[in-house]
Amino acid sequence: MAVRCEITTPSGAQFPERGILSETVHKNDHTALVVMHLAPGEELNEHTSKFPVWIQTMDGEGMLKTPTEEHEMRPGSWIFLNPSEEHAVYPVGDRILRFALVIMK
Repeated sequence: MAVRCEITTPSGAQFPERGILSETVHKNDHTALVVMHLAPGEELNEHTSKFPVWIQTMDGEGMLKTPTEEHEMRPGSWIFLNPSEEHAVYPVGDRILRFALVIMK
C-alpha cells in the first residue's frame, strides 16, 4: 500500500521563536517521518536512535556532530545515521533549522 505524505511550510507564526518543535507526519510499523524545527540558539543534545535514520535538511543551516565528525546541514543535504550512532544537532546562524527524519524500524 502506497502512502503519500506532504510536508508543507507553515507560516512564520507557526515556527517556534524559541525552543524545538517536532511534528510526526507519518508513522506505521515500519517507518516514521518526523519534521523538526530548531530555533536559533537551541540544540538537540547528544543522543542515539535504536533505528537507522535518514535526515534531510529543508530550511536553514546547521551542524550535526558525531563523536568523530561534523556534518554541515544545508537545504537539500541528506545525512544517514546507523543505529546507536551518537549525534547532536544545532542551527547555525539566525534562522530556524528545519529537517525531516525518516526513521526505519
